[in-house]
Amino acid sequence: MTESLLVPFQYEYLVKAIWVSALIGGVCGLLSCFITLKGWSLMGDALSHAVVPGVAVAALLGLPFAAGAFVAGLLAAAGMGFIRTRTVLREDAVIGVVFTTFFAAGVFLISLRPSSVNLRTIILGNILGISDGDIRQVVLIAVITLGVLAVQWKDLVLYCFDPQQTRALGLNPTRLHFTLLTLLAATAVASLQTVGACLVVATLVTPGATAYLLTDRFGRMLLLAGGLGAGTGAVGAYLSYFLNGSTGGCIVVLQTLLFLAALCFGPKHGLLGRRLSPAPVTTP
Repeated sequence: MTESLLVPFQYEYLVKAIWVSALIGGVCGLLSCFITLKGWSLMGDALSHAVVPGVAVAALLGLPFAAGAFVAGLLAAAGMGFIRTRTVLREDAVIGVVFTTFFAAGVFLISLRPSSVNLRTIILGNILGISDGDIRQVVLIAVITLGVLAVQWKDLVLYCFDPQQTRALGLNPTRLHFTLLTLLAATAVASLQTVGACLVVATLVTPGATAYLLTDRFGRMLLLAGGLGAGTGAVGAYLSYFLNGSTGGCIVVLQTLLFLAALCFGPKHGLLGRRLSPAPVTTP
């Protein structure tokens, strides 16, 4: 029994998939805390799909997919920020327009030369077939993202809570806005190999939302979300071997199950946890 549980570790591609999934899941979990506080779940969805034309163009030019996806993500983020600050449109409308435009452009470009890139790989991911070059790109993106968060997490938290207070304290909310967008775009690119464009938004939102239900302290929320993201990434990749199913799908299902558990049994914000907790004793 024990030997059968260790079988996945005998395959090099599965070992790579497990630790790379854990790395990406941890980074996404940390970033999801800021997205949850800022209310940017739709932004994560938009950027995860907006990178598709970048992948298509990179394939046509013979460039690394990550480079094209990152440029497309930055262009989409800049476009959404520009339209939002220059027009009276609401943010959800701007996100919807840019998201659908970029995604449609990507599908169109891929249809011109369908043999140059596998659309299924972009949409659903292919962590089991990740190359050493892609792993290096993922690690580089993860290191840069973690470095920026380590240096500026307090400024980003303040910006997510109150942009006006951020400006009053002498910080530049516009710079912080585009910093967060850039990190979001980079992380979406890194997640493409693991869960694909369709499921990136889940890894960028669910761990933070789960941690938000479990604690009111942001520092603890970061630890919980990062741990949940890394843990579900590793366990999901491991279980996908035995289930013979999609690795990305398995990771996201695990994250969803943990979210539902927190939603029901969270000690303070859970639906059942609040009912089961003893009522506070009041003194006359």
